[in-house]
Amino acid sequence: RRPISLRAPGDIRRSNAGLGRRVRSWGCSEFIIRMECLELAKAFEGVRIVDFTQVLCGPMATAQLALLGADVIKIEVPGVGDQMRLLSANDVWADTHCGPGFMGVNYGKRSITLNLKSPKASEIVSRMVEGANAIVENFKPGVLSRLGFSYDWAKSIEPGIVYLSISGFGQEGPLSGSGAYDGAIQAMSGVMSTTGTPETGPVRVGFPVADMTTGFNAAFALASALYRQKATGEGQYIDLSMTDSMLSLMNYSVSRYTVAGDVPQLLGNNSPTFQGTSSVFPTKDGFLNVSVFTDKMALRLCDALGHPEWKDDPCWNSDRGRKDNFDFIQQTLTEILSQKSTAEWLVIMEEEGVPVAPVNTLHEAVYSDQVSQRNFLIDLPAPTGVGGSVSLPGTSFITSEDSPGTERSPPRIGEHTDEILSEFGFTETEIATFHDNDVV
Repeated sequence: RRPISLRAPGDIRRSNAGLGRRVRSWGCSEFIIRMECLELAKAFEGVRIVDFTQVLCGPMATAQLALLGADVIKIEVPGVGDQMRLLSANDVWADTHCGPGFMGVNYGKRSITLNLKSPKASEIVSRMVEGANAIVENFKPGVLSRLGFSYDWAKSIEPGIVYLSISGFGQEGPLSGSGAYDGAIQAMSGVMSTTGTPETGPVRVGFPVADMTTGFNAAFALASALYRQKATGEGQYIDLSMTDSMLSLMNYSVSRYTVAGDVPQLLGNNSPTFQGTSSVFPTKDGFLNVSVFTDKMALRLCDALGHPEWKDDPCWNSDRGRKDNFDFIQQTLTEILSQKSTAEWLVIMEEEGVPVAPVNTLHEAVYSDQVSQRNFLIDLPAPTGVGGSVSLPGTSFITSEDSPGTERSPPRIGEHTDEILSEFGFTETEIATFHDNDVV
């Protein structure tokens, strides 16, 4: 198998002999990389991922590894591309076939168009898979296999390949053949039954949480399998479900139900602690989230509200009192907090050590001093032909050595088709023939 450069503590041996080569040594599962370079490589540099995914959850997964150095080759339908290129895009961005939703999960990748139903597709994909580390797909179960690109097929070409299949409900079971969309998964996973109020009924989370959660979960599963591949040289098949991903995200609620029989309720902005002092309240100019659910916090809150005498009142100073007097406490807090601005309350609450937070708009959150200082946004040239530049979400962590990120803009449809075909040994004549015959 080809060398891959996943690193664990102790993998890197440095010298100042100049830029240079990597040497891999296998022995008793030993994996050594010697980098004759002062600058450390990214964690997944040298890893090749053949990416059949589209829309959100799959591209989100492979984008995370692209930010960490993986070479992600995105396969798209000729002339159409990933559905996400047009979804959720206004007319201006739709005309570019590179909408913001697409950009946010596809930077750092190369795009090749390929008609998977063409007889020539097998030869092209075979060359990409040979020496690759992973394949990721999110078709309905069985679709890619029927096209001739199953896990068994991939193993016959690259025995140590990692093959990740993402679907709504998993590869087996009564719902395995069903299509899945974010809203449907939110509904069927039970998350909507815990979101909203008795007045509104179940409410969908305000962003595609099932897709995004599945993407991060898939990235973790893929990274884990690649780490094992690094140690053993062995690949594996991964069956990952959007529904399972959401239930895993709801670990707190699921475990409370399976262990104690506690059925989640529609709480709206209120806390699962069922205390009147933990919710979202209107201020003079916005909203304030208050997270007070211990006696110590409640006593501090009384001081912050200007009523230290309430500290002797069981209504405020005990867990049971804050639950039994839920409506009264909420009404009282609403009346008092609405008399000052959010900024004023933030100062007062901080002085008293009361945990509160402003309810920010997305703009306020993204461009806050805190987020800006961490350089969360990645500034990249806009895709070829679009012009200007774009700011896109980066990783949610900062490392001391190999900074995650990319300088590669989101690709246009098939932007790297000829480059990739040439890289895998096809001649200019063969590439021209592929174009003429609508193979790519």
